[in-house]
Amino acid sequence: MDGYVELVRRRLEDRTANILSNLDDLPEAQLRFTMRIFGDCLDETAAGEMLAGYSEHMAEGELREFARSFVPAYTGYAIAELEEKKKDGERFDPPFLTQEEYQEMSVREKWPRIAGRLERVPPLQLRREIARAAMLFRPYMLSDPGFNEGVLEFSLYYELLDRMRLQPEVRLREAAAEIARGIARAVEAGATEEGELLLREVRAAAGAVAGLTADPETLVGPPMEKYPRQAPPEYRSRELRNALASMSLKELRLSAMVHIDLLTAAETRRIVSPFFGRYPSFFEMPAKGLRELILAIAEAAEERSLLSFAERFGSGRMAMTKPVDHDVWKLMPEEERVVLLRGDNERMDAAMMARHLARFLLSESERDLSDAGRQIALLNDPEFIALHGGILARLGGKDEGECVRRLYDAVTLEASRMAGLRGAEREEAYRGIRELIRGEAGDAASAGPA
Repeated sequence: MDGYVELVRRRLEDRTANILSNLDDLPEAQLRFTMRIFGDCLDETAAGEMLAGYSEHMAEGELREFARSFVPAYTGYAIAELEEKKKDGERFDPPFLTQEEYQEMSVREKWPRIAGRLERVPPLQLRREIARAAMLFRPYMLSDPGFNEGVLEFSLYYELLDRMRLQPEVRLREAAAEIARGIARAVEAGATEEGELLLREVRAAAGAVAGLTADPETLVGPPMEKYPRQAPPEYRSRELRNALASMSLKELRLSAMVHIDLLTAAETRRIVSPFFGRYPSFFEMPAKGLRELILAIAEAAEERSLLSFAERFGSGRMAMTKPVDHDVWKLMPEEERVVLLRGDNERMDAAMMARHLARFLLSESERDLSDAGRQIALLNDPEFIALHGGILARLGGKDEGECVRRLYDAVTLEASRMAGLRGAEREEAYRGIRELIRGEAGDAASAGPA
């Protein structure tokens, strides 16, 4: 019979062949996840060499081409590591565990091995295992062999790794010893209230190494969010140029409208008006002119998005100002968040605020408000155009726009409070915000849905 090394080698080679044969069909998120799985099994030297030039913000075609050469190169690395670790026999304790074996073992199987030979575990692997321990949210995860790959879906894992990068090795080993004891007790307690409590203590110990003062469970973001969250400037520009190159004239017009919606009236006069002066009307602007217009707006408003005015309350990604680090935002007291949100509001004008208020009124749920497709569709909706124009006419012209600013500030306070609620309470708070706007906007809001 074939030995362990030969069986694993064959499995790695078969896996690579399967990935490469299906590579053209993998969606963008699956490509990035494949890179995450393999990248998590590289040492720091190999990662620096093999992932040089890689970014999750690459266009899908670029990701695919990078993976086409990276995957077989990684397989060669994994096989070489396997042969080196097992050259003196099939041993499955540190330092003879491969990085793939660390990734494949369940928590309850792996941590006794780590605890038994803690001094032989490399610092990078300690950081990885501590970061995973910070994400042990439920007792069943202790026995789930898919847990190690599952955490790779979340940016929190990578943030924890980055936060621990400067920790001295002695601190990592002390924390790992404490975590190992906690995991052993949690395994013994199983799926009980005591087990939940013990896992909370494990998460606290792991989070403390990364400088967190809150339960890491409160910091988990959406799955397969690109990391880092903010694309490097060169990727933002390149990604947009690539997207614009493939758009039809109709799509370009819609994209231009989305970008114009991100601007204040003064910015519109400064950036957009020169383009309108070159063509009889917006709808007679050719594709080349629309592309130039969109790129000019994107350069001036590079970190803005159509949804950020609503999503900032839960994420810290501001509508007009620099975003706040996700973890910092989650840990920040509500009073400090409100200060930053009000500072963001100060960069808006009455026209922009009126548009945002109209979006609240025409979005029957918070989910609708954060649905990009629905919000883009409003740009061509006569009801939206009439509603935000009516709000601006009724409130924006009074006291140099102070009426609309006061209403927008009140909505900001209520939305910030809503971000801390869940379930029915959150839904009720959202309905309250819409009623607040409707009551202040008066006749201008009569077109909006009840």
